[in-house]
Amino acid sequence: MNEFDSMDVYELQSYYSDFHKDFYGFRPRLHTTEQWYNRAWLIHEIESLHTEFDRLKATPAGREQLRINGWHIDQ
Repeated sequence: MNEFDSMDVYELQSYYSDFHKDFYGFRPRLHTTEQWYNRAWLIHEIESLHTEFDRLKATPAGREQLRINGWHIDQ
């Protein structure tokens, strides 16, 4: 079971918007209304953010960049 399966579309929107803001420093704006209410699209976008976050965590330079952006990252 995916961790997002139990979330409704409004919870997914909130999670995505908050995580996007935490990661990039601004809320997502480049989506259509259809995308914004599409569970599959929201889950894909959230998973893409997680993938990018994990990619950065995998290297010393990426971890440093995350720290500079305010994330607490262990070695």
